[in-house]
Amino acid sequence: MSNNPLIPHELAVTRLQDALRLRVGRGKRYSVQGLADAARIKPRTIESYLSGDATPGLNGFISLCAVLGPAFTSDVLAEAGLVARSADADEPEHMRAISLMSEGTRMIADALADGYVDHQERAKIKPHADRIIAIMEPLARTGETTIPHLGEVKAR
Repeated sequence: MSNNPLIPHELAVTRLQDALRLRVGRGKRYSVQGLADAARIKPRTIESYLSGDATPGLNGFISLCAVLGPAFTSDVLAEAGLVARSADADEPEHMRAISLMSEGTRMIADALADGYVDHQERAKIKPHADRIIAIMEPLARTGETTIPHLGEVKAR
């Protein structure tokens, strides 16, 4: 087993810097001071994140995510193939469900192009099918239109 993480540190830092630079600085939604105040992180520390001289620890990263919201979080997590969404209990998941099901249908159609789904194709489809199940299960169980979530902190 390799001791190298799946996502290299440099790539993760670049994703974080790019996501911050889109949102923080002159003419952006947040000033360095504004983000520092909202996230309770020192302005000089925010500047060091922007320049790449430092990276936040887990608590700092989660604080940035809480303030900057799901779009920022999704930009950082994109390298892992993940997206974030607000934990608002009233947010409907219908569009996400349709998107996942459509992608799943495409994957299955591609796998069936030769008339047979082999073990490699099945392995590729399974994680996606698991995501579809996770989003559809609450609808099947109780008729809910949102995914249950944990915690009280809501992204802005």
